[in-house]
Amino acid sequence: MTYLFPTLLTFGLPLLALPVLIHLINLRRRQRVEWAAMDFLLESQKRNKKWVVLRQLLLLLLRTAAIALVVGMLASPVIRPAWAKIFGAGMKHHVLLLDDSYSMTDQWGETSAFEEAKKAIERLLSQSNAADSEQVVTILRFSEAERLSVGSTPEIYQQKLNAKLLESLQEDFAVSHPNESNAGPVDALEAALRMPETAADETRIAYLVSDFRKQQWQEETQLSQLVQRYRAQVSHLRLIQCVGETRDNLAVTRLEPESGIRATGVETWYVVEVANYGDTPANEVTVTVQADRDKLPAIQLGTIEAGEDASQRFRVTYETAGPHQLTASLEPDAVALDNVRYFAAQVPKTIPLLLIDSSPRGDDGYFLETALSPGEKNLAGWSPQIERASFLRQHDQLDQFAAIFLLDVPKLDQTEVDVLEAYVERGGGLGIFLGEQTRRQFYNESLYRDGEGLLPAPLDIPTQLLRDSDSATADVEVSDHPLFSIFSGQRNSFLKLVRVEFYFALLPEWQPEAAQPLAKLRNGAPLIMEKGFGEGRVVMQLCKLSPKSTDLGVWSNWGLNPMFPIYANELAGYLTAAKRQYHLLTSGDVLEVVVPESDYQGEAEIIAPDSAVKPTVIIGEANEQNLTFKSTKPTTSGVWRFDLQPIENREDVAATPTRVIAVNVPRGEGDLHTLQRGDLAELLDGIDYEFLLASSVAEGNQKLAGYPLRDLLFWGLLATLAIEQLVAVAASYHGRVATRRAIA
Repeated sequence: MTYLFPTLLTFGLPLLALPVLIHLINLRRRQRVEWAAMDFLLESQKRNKKWVVLRQLLLLLLRTAAIALVVGMLASPVIRPAWAKIFGAGMKHHVLLLDDSYSMTDQWGETSAFEEAKKAIERLLSQSNAADSEQVVTILRFSEAERLSVGSTPEIYQQKLNAKLLESLQEDFAVSHPNESNAGPVDALEAALRMPETAADETRIAYLVSDFRKQQWQEETQLSQLVQRYRAQVSHLRLIQCVGETRDNLAVTRLEPESGIRATGVETWYVVEVANYGDTPANEVTVTVQADRDKLPAIQLGTIEAGEDASQRFRVTYETAGPHQLTASLEPDAVALDNVRYFAAQVPKTIPLLLIDSSPRGDDGYFLETALSPGEKNLAGWSPQIERASFLRQHDQLDQFAAIFLLDVPKLDQTEVDVLEAYVERGGGLGIFLGEQTRRQFYNESLYRDGEGLLPAPLDIPTQLLRDSDSATADVEVSDHPLFSIFSGQRNSFLKLVRVEFYFALLPEWQPEAAQPLAKLRNGAPLIMEKGFGEGRVVMQLCKLSPKSTDLGVWSNWGLNPMFPIYANELAGYLTAAKRQYHLLTSGDVLEVVVPESDYQGEAEIIAPDSAVKPTVIIGEANEQNLTFKSTKPTTSGVWRFDLQPIENREDVAATPTRVIAVNVPRGEGDLHTLQRGDLAELLDGIDYEFLLASSVAEGNQKLAGYPLRDLLFWGLLATLAIEQLVAVAASYHGRVATRRAIA
């Protein structure tokens, strides 16, 4: 047995002598008076002396017991029940797996899920500290679990539980917040299983303190197996849930350009998307958008149904080259971290394109270059460069181009094919326009290569599109592919004026599943096709680009159509999207910037989104004529900045020494739907565990330190006082009160 306030015993126990002392004093106050009639009473007293003394001793004992019960009640004794022996003797090791993913920021009133978790842990450890055996503590955070290797231990591991540790944990919890990751129970349980095995004299008691979100517990089989394996390693398992109900929550889940960033002065279409994770519709949803320091018109998404998402396109134009950023945010709700999303990128002055033109008079290159860069003022932002096929041998220069176009190229040698494939595999875009010079045998054997090469489909001979004079059907029919989204909804579209006379048919062995057509001719034959290759993409047009006459005749008037410049710009944007890709990083990812070693010095400064955090100076790693700068600390959401130091006398890079990277919280963690107790029981069927709400931990975990006897002592005191009164009356010498009838 232990006492919560043992000091009171020191002062209270001497009070047990008080009834005895009072009894002795009362005996000394009696005076002996001789009286003849007393002889009869003395004789009676002799006959009943034993019973009188017994009643007096019983009364004295009851009064002494009453004082003892008062003292004991104030000292608060605690006794360990018989069932607690399952924890065994020796050291008690409390292992707490603490969920600190950002869904634990779920807030209601003046508290949150994480605050409830911290309170539960503090109460739990305070009660355990009152136990009469050695207690040690291990705290493993979910976000910490993934980084722990085999045999490694968390920061707080097997630390002795005492007043000093409790005070330290309270100080740490006062400034502790959830991590911005979506770390789940799988990583935590796997890390717990990797801990050193239980010692012979150790009793390990595990607690899983979490919000138990459905989104994190979807992998039911794996989780059930992990919990079962871990339960076999511990003496007792408790699941502590920190939330009691599901709250509605909105989250910005997407903010990015539709098809890569565009150059300076060119409109770029962005998409913002909002998800409704709640159980009720969200009305009048408004997204606030800010470009750099300028606030853009708010985006109205209207009503978003429960469990659905909604998106909206908007346009942004940057007037200067260099680093730029966007921020989209919502009104505050249950989870604040997913109410904002960031985007950041380097906006180039122009985007270089390589045009390999083999047409006899250079017509194809002329028409495409004119469509992409119509005048001295480059409103489209493209910088096309026309070269011959031999330029592909300069493979070290190809990566500077965002896309490459093959215009009526008859054939390439194997070195040029290999270089082109490597370029596309690394994320480059390739546009192929066939024509009179195209040698289909080379294309089929070297570029198609039984579906393993760059070409989307094997070519047959050039074929004439037969024309029906009575038919009003347009020659070209486009799909709903993003490449043609700008044409959707057009009235009196100029596409109806496109005339196609000749095109390359496809061999019968081509399978439509291999590469889907993006546009078709009126006879159903493909005209424009796409194929993914590595990280890049290939778009092939089975018709000559130039409208000039050839030995076969005029292939089409597509190059003269007013819609062709629009299509050419969309095609260039689509092909270069991968090369102009921005970083899509989530909290905790490593930040990395790669720059030419010849342009920048070896030091850079990393500036965090939080202005209160001091900048960090890092040294770049030189590798293959490049410098790589990496962050060494966990990242949080926001726009991070790398301030580089250009080498002196390099005016071309001095204007853009800054690189920006946007970091966002992971999608989906804001879904606050929780597992109900019955769902958890079904998931963990057959596993022995105890389920508690964080708010009830104070009551439910008293078993660890034992059962308090204060209430029992209180009721015992009341019973003792009642019996004392009965005995006191029975031991008194007062006669019975006469009734009125007796007096009369």
